Amino acid sequence: MVRQVMRKPTPKRLVALAVLAAAAVLVSSPTWAAEYVVIANGSAPGAAVSSTDLKAMFLGDKTTWSNGTAVKIVVLEDGAAHKAFLQEVLGKTPAQFDSYWKKLVFTGKAGAPKSFADPAALAAYVAKEPGAIGYVPAGTAAGSAKTMKVE
Repeated sequence: MVRQVMRKPTPKRLVALAVLAAAAVLVSSPTWAAEYVVIANGSAPGAAVSSTDLKAMFLGDKTTWSNGTAVKIVVLEDGAAHKAFLQEVLGKTPAQFDSYWKKLVFTGKAGAPKSFADPAALAAYVAKEPGAIGYVPAGTAAGSAKTMKVE
């Protein structure tokens, strides 16, 4: 018979465990927001969008801006910024996002979002298309599209 003896944790051990746990959380926490920037056409009202509205727009639930302009979402086809945006804003993987939109399209509830392989092309489209909103990798020149703060 094997008998295990549990040692009573000392205050030093508890502090060390807490520090290790905090370090593990910090190391494993994604830095998503550093990977993408939300951009919108100059017709979009304000300089910020709430995370709730942003999620609703990209899930097809919010279809107009507060000024009545139709929301036109545009997405990247792939890449770290695409994955980070979908995970952080929508809580979805790219496959889940694609599946979600396929259901909307096949049921006739919405048209598929316009997608771009090139972030610069996405930014150029957003800059010229009223109501457009998308995201680009951080550091991508947004042209005349405005950068939106996500609140």
